[in-house]
Amino acid sequence: MPTKDLPAAAGGTTKVPLRLPRDRRGPFVWMLVLSIVLTLGLIAVGWLLVNWQLSAIVMAIPALIPLTIVIVAVHFLDRWEPEPPILLILCFVYGAGASILGTLTVGNFLLEVTSTYARDSVGLAAWSILLQGPLVEELVKGIGVAVLLIIAWREVNGPLDGFVYAAVIGAGFAFTENIVYFASSGSTGLDFVWLLVVRGILSPFAHVMFTGVIGLALGWAAQQRSVLQFAVAGVAGLIMAVGLHAFWNGASIYLLPLIGVDTSNPFAWIISYGVFQLPLFLVFGWLLMQLQHRDRQVIRNRLDEYRRAGWFTSSEVEMITNWELRKKAIHWARQQSPEQGRAMKNFVEDATKLAFAREHASIDKRDPHRRSIEKTLLAVTRRDRKDLQDMVRSKA
Repeated sequence: MPTKDLPAAAGGTTKVPLRLPRDRRGPFVWMLVLSIVLTLGLIAVGWLLVNWQLSAIVMAIPALIPLTIVIVAVHFLDRWEPEPPILLILCFVYGAGASILGTLTVGNFLLEVTSTYARDSVGLAAWSILLQGPLVEELVKGIGVAVLLIIAWREVNGPLDGFVYAAVIGAGFAFTENIVYFASSGSTGLDFVWLLVVRGILSPFAHVMFTGVIGLALGWAAQQRSVLQFAVAGVAGLIMAVGLHAFWNGASIYLLPLIGVDTSNPFAWIISYGVFQLPLFLVFGWLLMQLQHRDRQVIRNRLDEYRRAGWFTSSEVEMITNWELRKKAIHWARQQSPEQGRAMKNFVEDATKLAFAREHASIDKRDPHRRSIEKTLLAVTRRDRKDLQDMVRSKA
């Protein structure tokens, strides 16, 4: 949208109700989805306790290490316009419970069918490592990502948001999977320490990256509001996720001999990790940082349009789009009073939502609420600024 479609800041303005339009089906859909996911999550917890009893509880403690690493990284990537906590909790519960159950059910079925027709154990092992495991796991996790983005599409502002939701699903899946690994390994002493290093320190982002690829594709497609593009993006993302997962599973077995390393070498996995996996993680991390920079540019560009129309000052745009200045402004306001700190935080967050609402309105022309949402957020941001200014004047 060009700047000229914005109302001038000077003079009188039409009052806009400070309430965003809501989908009447929303509460029912969310309650239904939440109930199903929580039920499956409780079943998964019960399954863990029945099979491993106390071990499942004890081994949840070391499994928190990789989970914490992932959550901190996701929070950093999602810092400009954080996703609703309730949606992230829903993603985690689905990943930790529902996707694990789905994987076990479908995976075991496929393994039984394949074993009936497999000619030898080598072929069966290759099938399980390279296709059956990756395909089933990524399909089940990917279904969760797709369903969430369909019912919460208005919260998705681009590929990075899709990745965030997918990453939390992957983190939840890995959390339960790590409990299973730790509880069933029977390892003690140095063996358990090595297992903890591999699962908790060297590979916490494995499932995050696999499922994250699906989230990136679907996050882009969700902005377009095209069923065909969403379906194509989902299939393409799934194929890439399965490929990355198969690459992770099979690199130390099938690729090391190609570079002259014996797979029986005690350091084979470490060599494979350093040669194949670590560079892949670094490239993927670089891509995510570029997407985060893209989000920052969206905020700056859209707020700059409002600045040219007189709704924001240059200093406000700079403060909102510079992370260090944003933190300093909120910290300064909190030093004045808790109320002033909340007012500053609200102003910054609502201005950021306004920028993405304007970006959404420029992309999705079929959304009937896009203009009213943008106008409402503009009114909310103006109210935040007025509240902040009134507090400052009262202390003068």
